[in-house]
Amino acid sequence: MVLSNFPQPEVVSIECDIKFYDIKNGYLNKFGTEDFTSLNKDAKEHVLNKIPESNLIKLANKEALEAILLMENIVETIGWKLDYTALEENETQKNLEINVFRDF
Repeated sequence: MVLSNFPQPEVVSIECDIKFYDIKNGYLNKFGTEDFTSLNKDAKEHVLNKIPESNLIKLANKEALEAILLMENIVETIGWKLDYTALEENETQKNLEINVFRDF
C-alpha cells in the first residue's frame, strides 16, 4: 500500500460560543449589533494570529505521524506493507522550495 499524500495541518474553522447576558442600550451602553459582530470578527482574527506562536501546528504534525504509524500497524496485520517514502520526498521538496523562496 502506497501513501503518497497526507494533508498539511490547517485551521478549518474557529467557532466562538459567545453568550450575551442582559444587554440593554442606555446612555452609557451604546453597543449595537455591528459592534458585537466586529468584536466577534476581531476575536477570531486574534486567535488566527496567535496560532503560529502556539504549538498547534507541531501537535497536529505529531498526530499525523501517529496516524501514519497506526495505518502502518493495521496494514502489517494483514500482511501488507505501507510505503510512505513519497511523503518524505514531498516534504523534502517542500523544504527545498521554502528555502529557495526565503533566499530571494
